[in-house]
Amino acid sequence: MTNLKEVLAFIKNAEKSELKEIYNAYSIGMSVVRHEQKESFKIGDIVKINHKSVNPNDRFKVIKIMSKNIKVKQFNLPDHRVAGEIRVSPGLLEAIR
Repeated sequence: MTNLKEVLAFIKNAEKSELKEIYNAYSIGMSVVRHEQKESFKIGDIVKINHKSVNPNDRFKVIKIMSKNIKVKQFNLPDHRVAGEIRVSPGLLEAIR
């Protein structure tokens, strides 16, 4: 495997055509990663959201899997509190097993 420092040095000195090839390879790689993340969830899974604005103790249920995001609904709510549905990037979700 190539050393990351060598790759970064190459990018720093690369020409436009080389940078375009690097960008295309990066885009394809990230697309594969996002697809794998999304495919790791199914409707009914219990998840938590790893984001600074979300309480780490909140639990959500996957209700719909869309092309780019996953729709979840909070279910461990105190009495008299209403939860809405949230669209979340699969990269922010963590399955509770």
